[in-house]
Formats: sequence, structure tokens, C-alpha cells
Amino acid sequence: MARVVFIGLEEATAGQIGRALAAQRHEIAYKQRDNVMRDLVEADIVFAGGDSEEYLPLLRRVREARPALPFVVVTRFPEVVQWLDALEAGATDYCAAPFEMQQVQWVMESAMQGRGCAGVC
Repeated sequence: MARVVFIGLEEATAGQIGRALAAQRHEIAYKQRDNVMRDLVEADIVFAGGDSEEYLPLLRRVREARPALPFVVVTRFPEVVQWLDALEAGATDYCAAPFEMQQVQWVMESAMQGRGCAGVC
């Protein structure tokens, strides 16, 4: 079981991913971007909304504070530029919608094992 923190995901997406991961007995927490660093102290993995550029500064701050914390960017933008920006900023993985729950589970498992997919999943 992992402690999964969702930050800045749109409600429907967070609910969909949250239900799938909770069914696997992962502990889910939904957080806003405000004061998020204190919420990440005990996180095992982060799923962050990547539909705005606001996630990049957060990702950089997380990398400074917790370099090994898996950080998955979830977005509706499948464009190569967006996922390259995320990976270059230090994201463990990038998951573009529409996606299947099996993809999200694979991304979760991959990130927790330290592999990442280094591309759009």
C-alpha cells in the first residue's frame, strides 16, 4: 500500500484515478497547491495535474526537497512538448488522457519501483 497525494487534478480525473487506486488499497489524499510541500512529507507518490504551467514550479520544488519522490503528471494534453517539459523538469512519468485505468495502475507500479516509462503512457 502506498500513500498517494493528488495535487491540482480536475475533480473528475482525480475521482476516477482515486477510485482505481483505492480499490488496490492505496491511501489517497486530495490536496490543493497551497502549502503543498508540508503535505508531501509522508507521500509515497504524487499525481499532479499538468493542464497548466503551474505544476512545473511545484515539480521543481518537490525535486529540491524530495528528489526520489515519484511524481506523475496527469493531463489532457498528449503533445510531445508538454511531456518533454515535464520529464525535463524531473517528472517520473506522464499520463495523458484519455487513459485506461490499467495504464494508471501500470504507471503507479512503475513509478513506485523507480522505473518510470520516460514517455507518454
